[in-house]
Amino acid sequence: MNNSLILYNPKYQSDLINAHLNVLRECGEVAFGKVQVKNNDMTHPFKPELEKIYNATNEKGFTQLFITDYASLYVAKVVKITHDDCAMLAPSYYKEKDLKVDSWFIITDMREIYRNDFESVRDYFLANITIPLRDNHTYALYGNNYVYPLIIKQDQNYFENEVLYYKNIYKTQKYLDTKEMLARYCFGKSIDTLMSDSIDALVLAEIEYLENKENPLNDFSAIIMKYSKSMEREFYALFKVLFAYLGYNNPGILSFGYEVQGLKYRLKDIFEHKPNLGTYNYLMKKDEIASTFENIVPDDIKNGFSEKILEFMQVLKDIRNENMHGKNASLKEAEELRDIILGIGKESILTICLEIKARLNALCKESYNR
Repeated sequence: MNNSLILYNPKYQSDLINAHLNVLRECGEVAFGKVQVKNNDMTHPFKPELEKIYNATNEKGFTQLFITDYASLYVAKVVKITHDDCAMLAPSYYKEKDLKVDSWFIITDMREIYRNDFESVRDYFLANITIPLRDNHTYALYGNNYVYPLIIKQDQNYFENEVLYYKNIYKTQKYLDTKEMLARYCFGKSIDTLMSDSIDALVLAEIEYLENKENPLNDFSAIIMKYSKSMEREFYALFKVLFAYLGYNNPGILSFGYEVQGLKYRLKDIFEHKPNLGTYNYLMKKDEIASTFENIVPDDIKNGFSEKILEFMQVLKDIRNENMHGKNASLKEAEELRDIILGIGKESILTICLEIKARLNALCKESYNR
């Protein structure tokens, strides 16, 4: 999956993003144009590499296009990139203002990452992307000479399921208030280091919990599934970093085989295919993986995995599996998960995950730079 970043200029259209969303909602796809900047004849320094991405982009091998004006940030699922005229599939302002377009990005889905939040765009997105064709330097907000679209590297697939995010792209005030409450009392600024899917699931679970907690006869299954979704997403991100670190130091373990729902994989496949929760425990018990883990991972991280991560994973599996087999989830079960995940009266398992992942990322960088 390829990733590109492009800037949009609200001067072309005050409601530029919404104008594209309106076409997307009506037609199921919309064309976003890379407008030629007047009085700027600078040639793109990486045009051959860009054209390779354009030619490789299709429905199955989509490109993620990050669209920002620095205050807000959106990501679009692009299934085609062409130099042919696609103005008929774009908002009318392109024709009305006689804008010259270099290339058209055909978008089938779009989701909001940040809105009117420059500091978060700067600190939690731009600061964490790298530019492969510029020696993997991190993005420089000031004093750069970038020509867009800019080929970037970032790890998250924002469209890995079948949900169409554009239908609910703008969050309600209740959603924003609940997210702010979770940030203030549970996660602080680290809430923005969570995967977008995880944040959505946690916020929606909290809204549903607060609306139904006074009714103990309510079925809390939907809340359980939202908690499960958020934790599975964060566990996957954590274990990918762990196995990258272990695999770099002992490449032999990457050939270790495992099976998920009848499909056979090797450990190296885990970076592209998310396994089920039981797979992590299975892999961690294998002798060579376990010995590599024991020999190179610092003691505090090892303790965090064995005493907290893997232990909670079993609790989550037990509650979720009962729920999946038709048992109504109780308020007590929902509150048990909520307390552990959010850190109600105890340390948050989610915060522990983020802290361990940050430590492992640092260890990975140290290994790569040796």
